[in-house]
Amino acid sequence: MRKQNMKWIVPCAAALFTIGASMTSFAAQGWTEENNSWVYYDNDGDQITDSWRKSGDNWFYLDSDGQMVTSSLIESDDNYYYVNSVGAMVSNEWREITVDDSDDEDGQDTFWYYFGSNGRAYKAGNSGKTSFKSIKIANGEVHDYAFDSEGKMLYGWVNEDSTRVTGDDAWKEGLYYLGDSTDGAKTSGAWKLLEVVDDDNTKDNFDGTYWFYFGPNGKKLKDTTKTINGKKYRFDENGAAESEWYEKASVASASNPNQYYNLPEQSWLAKGWFKTIPSENVDQEAYENGDEYWFYANNNGDLITSQIKSINGLRYGFNEKGEMLHGLYKLTFDSNRKIDSYDEIETEDEFPTADDTASVYYFGNSPKEGVMATGKTTIDLDGENYTFNFRKSGSNKGAGYNGIYDDSIYIQGRMLKADKDEKYKVVEFDGKEYLVSTSGKLAKNKSNIKDGDDKYYKTNSDGTIKESGYDKLK
Repeated sequence: MRKQNMKWIVPCAAALFTIGASMTSFAAQGWTEENNSWVYYDNDGDQITDSWRKSGDNWFYLDSDGQMVTSSLIESDDNYYYVNSVGAMVSNEWREITVDDSDDEDGQDTFWYYFGSNGRAYKAGNSGKTSFKSIKIANGEVHDYAFDSEGKMLYGWVNEDSTRVTGDDAWKEGLYYLGDSTDGAKTSGAWKLLEVVDDDNTKDNFDGTYWFYFGPNGKKLKDTTKTINGKKYRFDENGAAESEWYEKASVASASNPNQYYNLPEQSWLAKGWFKTIPSENVDQEAYENGDEYWFYANNNGDLITSQIKSINGLRYGFNEKGEMLHGLYKLTFDSNRKIDSYDEIETEDEFPTADDTASVYYFGNSPKEGVMATGKTTIDLDGENYTFNFRKSGSNKGAGYNGIYDDSIYIQGRMLKADKDEKYKVVEFDGKEYLVSTSGKLAKNKSNIKDGDDKYYKTNSDGTIKESGYDKLK
């Protein structure tokens, strides 16, 4: 977003003539100087009042006393004109004029007027609707300006009826934004960061400003979404760009109505990865604790939820809130392979049994945070290292092996093995007793091997125990 710097045209110099050089005094008709003021007599010798008279190429105004007016705003035939310091009507020119009886709500008593080629001040049309005039300024740029029914340049927030909107709710009620009292140029096809009063905004990062976008016609966008420079934005019912979490209206079948529009200085709809604190509607506990999570949104800005998703060749898990899973989890799935339940495993006591309906998955840190593991993986859990093995292919890719695989026994992915001091360990699995080593391998066709307690074992070709005892076996 870019804030435009506006410049005003410098009022032109006074007309390059003097009243004495441009007017000729006649005895009973035309211009004459009386009591240090210029007056005008008609053919009958009557002094002209409340009327315009010309001298050379310039027009001059005579007031109710018949005296020529200087440096003043003139109302004549429901139009407004300005005469300069020598009394000449100005044209094609900006003028900043003091209005003594101003009723401006901001206390403004000076206003800008623009006087066209015929000397008339631009003013609001008869339709009652805000209309704009294109005017070139000193640097050659052309901008659009609006004026009220008396010719005063409008500024700030303006509604559809060619009227300024003031007060704390001006940003809500206004439709156009025309800069401050020294600017007045219509904002169109551009962003504007504006100060607002919004007591309903309780966000920690609210700094009293909102971003607004004004379309080519100068009207602010409101209660809509708009793609601008390739990024999608959402504008609320008052025109303020949404930032952070937004709950969109959705059909009953939608899994998650929440979208994220980045921080206020960006405000565009998040696509792809982003990390933030969930809103109260997304995850109340995380919101209250200030816990950040990674989320992933598709090209429509919708969060990926309740699934294992392949992103750039790597697989990640997401819960129903859209939060990326990170750690060791027991997962169950529905018939559409949507994650139905997820329980994090944080201690050995939480390891599932072989007949548990859940499958174990690990979303670790390699090669990136949250990536689903496959194959053999060492996992530190509650200060202890455990070896897991996860499927590398198939519809249940990533699920821990459950059974005998590659000469080792796995319970929901966790390898069963003897401790270093045990040397060998008896493991009961599927109603049979097996002997496993410290590497987790089945001890097959072994005779008189001893464990850490000097107990002897003899095993079959499948690793099941054939004999055991504390005396050496024959």
